[in-house]
Amino acid sequence: MSIDGRWPTAGVVTARWAALERDWKSVVVGAAIVGLVNALELQIPW
Repeated sequence: MSIDGRWPTAGVVTARWAALERDWKSVVVGAAIVGLVNALELQIPW
């Protein structure tokens, strides 16, 4: 009895991990930008 159908392939796991890592890095970059803007009291003209 094979259980190969129940487990995701390595490619799927790698792709999911890469997407999560990319999302995490985006959050860090965004937080750094917001932190710098607040720390330097920059005015953003909306």
